[in-house]
Order: sequence, then C-alpha cells, then structure tokens
Amino acid sequence: MTVDVWQGDGPVLVDTSAWITARRFPAAQDLLLSAVERGDVAWCWPVRYELLVDARDRSAIAALDRAFESLREVRLDWAIQQRVLAVMRELADAGSHGAHRLPLAHLSVVVAAQSAGFDVLHFDRHLDRLSTSLGVSAWWLADPRGGA
Repeated sequence: MTVDVWQGDGPVLVDTSAWITARRFPAAQDLLLSAVERGDVAWCWPVRYELLVDARDRSAIAALDRAFESLREVRLDWAIQQRVLAVMRELADAGSHGAHRLPLAHLSVVVAAQSAGFDVLHFDRHLDRLSTSLGVSAWWLADPRGGA
C-alpha cells in the first residue's frame, strides 16, 4: 500500500478523520495547526457537522464554532450537490453492486475539494480511494501503518 503523508504544504480541505487524528498524534497536530496559522486549511459543512456530533458538550461545540469561523469555507452549493449525485451514478455504473454506497460526507468532501482546487487531508482509506478515482490529490495526515 502506497501512503502519501502530508508534509504541511499547500491548501487542503481537511476531512473529519484528519481533525480526529490530530487529537491523537502531537506531530500531526503541529502540522495541522501550522497550516491553520498560514491560512491553508479549509472546511465544508459535512465535516463541521460530524465534528459537532463528536463534541462532548456545549463548550466544546462553541470552541469548534469559533475555530471554524476563522477558517476558509468551501461551500457546497447546488453545483457541488449535483456533482455528488453524478459521482454516485458514475460509481454505480462502473463498479460492482453497491459501489456508489459511500458515506455522503466523504463524497461531499472530495467533490468540494475537486471543485475548489484543493487537496484533501484525511486519515481514512475510503477517502484515499475515492480521491484517486476522482483525480483529487489526497494526503494522509499521518502514516496509517505506524501513527505519526
């Protein structure tokens, strides 16, 4: 398995899996926070929703809200929503039964990154495969074979 681990370069749309991984690995957290300070980190609504669901309480939700307000948003407009549906159809046509059955958040993140010209930063094999099939550069925040 080839793993492309992010070195902290360039603008990225950060998936939920990368945010959660950054909590676990100090080196990954440092890389991500440096990118945040440079203004290289973007988000989209599915990621924000998933992180809010993961928040423990009202103060954690408020902290997330403050953090996201300082970051760049990639909007999931009508065109992106239509592209997500088109990708689902393409996957269903090209793959085996159920090939289109991917988490909507994953599909939305990769399509949003594709439309905005961003790379995807993640820690999830599904996102790696989906990004590859859509021609979007995807980076692991840390090496999944050995942590950070």
